[in-house]
Amino acid sequence: MHDRIKAIREHLGLSQREFGEKLGVSRDVISNLEYNRVQPKELLLKHICELFSVNEKWLQTGEGDMFLDQKPHNKKLDEAIAIFKDLEPDFQDYALEQIRKLSELQAKRRDSIQDK
Repeated sequence: MHDRIKAIREHLGLSQREFGEKLGVSRDVISNLEYNRVQPKELLLKHICELFSVNEKWLQTGEGDMFLDQKPHNKKLDEAIAIFKDLEPDFQDYALEQIRKLSELQAKRRDSIQDK
């Protein structure tokens, strides 16, 4: 299983430190898991599956697809979501409002292009 945990992290393009931060554990914990020095707790495995949409059967046995959702991986979206989750509620409100404005601006731009 240690090789599959490492495969997830590498597929996501995260360092051990970054992967650990997202999971709420230290880089040392991730390193110990990847080098098979410790066995992961069931709770951590479930957290990996939930947080990254990993197929639990694949993580446990290697059978099936790595991810439940096989859409193309979007690193920008993952980064934006991770940043958004770390913001305080007031900043989340502000960020969401800015995203709405950008979406409206994009829609207007598309409409003006189609009208030409």
